[in-house]
Amino acid sequence: MLFINRDDAAERGWTGGMRVDITSHFGAEQRVARSFQLVPFPIPRRCVAAYFPEANVLVPVSSVAERSNTPTSKSIHVSLTPTAVAP
Repeated sequence: MLFINRDDAAERGWTGGMRVDITSHFGAEQRVARSFQLVPFPIPRRCVAAYFPEANVLVPVSSVAERSNTPTSKSIHVSLTPTAVAP
């Protein structure tokens, strides 16, 4: 599941239950999580939220916190695209 602001989804013509692919962007590195179901939710605009470990694939392994050296999984820049349906 991918929680998305209702207005952000509506602007794109997206509805609850629709499937999207999530691409994270860290420098030149891109990582993709496929076929997440959209859930309209009262979340701030231009933000999305997903459960972990399902979304772990999006976390860039080279991006870590300075002191703890743990992955920076709380702030990941992403883009969304509708999941392609196989013919």
